[in-house]
Amino acid sequence: RTALLRRLLIADSFKRHNVQMIQNALDSQQAQAFLTQHLSVEPSAVELVGAGAWSQCFGFRVGEQYLVVRFGKYVDDFRKDQRAYTYATPDLPIPRVSEIGLAFNGYYAISTRAYGIPLEKLNATQWRATVPALAAALEAMRTADLSATHGMGGWGDDGNAAQQSWADHLLAVGVDTPDRRTHGWRKQLASHPQGKATFAWGFDLLKTVANIEVPRCLLHCDLVNRNVLVDQNKLSGVFDWGCSLYGDHLYELAWFEFWSPWSPDLDIRYLRLELERRWHELGYAPENKEARLMACYLHIGLDHLAYNAYIEDDAALSATIERMRDLVAQR
Repeated sequence: RTALLRRLLIADSFKRHNVQMIQNALDSQQAQAFLTQHLSVEPSAVELVGAGAWSQCFGFRVGEQYLVVRFGKYVDDFRKDQRAYTYATPDLPIPRVSEIGLAFNGYYAISTRAYGIPLEKLNATQWRATVPALAAALEAMRTADLSATHGMGGWGDDGNAAQQSWADHLLAVGVDTPDRRTHGWRKQLASHPQGKATFAWGFDLLKTVANIEVPRCLLHCDLVNRNVLVDQNKLSGVFDWGCSLYGDHLYELAWFEFWSPWSPDLDIRYLRLELERRWHELGYAPENKEARLMACYLHIGLDHLAYNAYIEDDAALSATIERMRDLVAQR
């Protein structure tokens, strides 16, 4: 393994996006008490099954139903999950959110439960067997019917996004305003030895490639953070659509390629080849592919410089700087 890979593996990969636990974390007894009161029935098998930056997730059973309840501060994320279900297909299995409401000074959402292995935890053999299903899911997102919505970038619970262009969304990575969850990242970034200068370097490069025309597609933008489950080489659940965007479908491929050193068992080149094979069969060829990918790499890197500065994770921030510079140097 290269020195870069060793360094990336030392930095806890979950800190890259979603390991910072929500404040006032709940336990299974609290979740069970809430569910018992809310459902007027005693649920069984209540267990913590996941936790990230913005929410906690508990699995439970009521009769023959296997469900999950999530608790978090941001109701918009749960509403996006609820709307994302309208894009579900056999190739893109999205759990159905049946209920959203108030709980524990925040919100809860109840949805169907999916079982399987997190995508990024697959071994090399399992990964190669799963790549066709993953490529099919990415194609389902690329070809999703978005005609009832408008805008680019992050969309709300009405299905619409505020940005007029993909470039507007990409360049908004430099914004640090009080309405954003990570407000204050610029001040934190300035305290890192390379942070401020690297962000300025990357942002200047991004401006040179941001204005390329791209198709408007559905994006998840967080597929390697325990948000995709795999069962018998098929995707069994794709959830947590809080980061979802409308924009360039190449962003999903760029995401896998950017974070590939964190998951060395996943042959990302094999995924790219499978996608390109499918596009060739359809007679589809993404225009300006490499320049568009460069824009995506830069945006992913800059976005995570801001995030890791916000959570004050210098190790992950340094690793992200190195990865972004390495990808740019390869082109």
